[in-house]
Amino acid sequence: MEEYFSEQQKEAIAYFKANLDVWLDNPLYKGKYAVIYGSQLVGIFDHFGTAFTEAESKYQRGSYIIQRLISPKDIVSFYYPAIA
Repeated sequence: MEEYFSEQQKEAIAYFKANLDVWLDNPLYKGKYAVIYGSQLVGIFDHFGTAFTEAESKYQRGSYIIQRLISPKDIVSFYYPAIA
């Protein structure tokens, strides 16, 4: 079976996990969407769609990740219906 994440994405995920607490200390970043390319934070965006459009225009698909900057300890309130 083929791996789901590319090696570049695995590197970006490790970088995200290592730096999440630092980014969460910045109140301007909390809750936003981060575009991570390799071992670099290359953008912070208010909306996922904007982060995706920007990342797709600059980087090859499969070479970056987009993660929301929220603490795994926080309770995230959202509602999404299971059946449309």
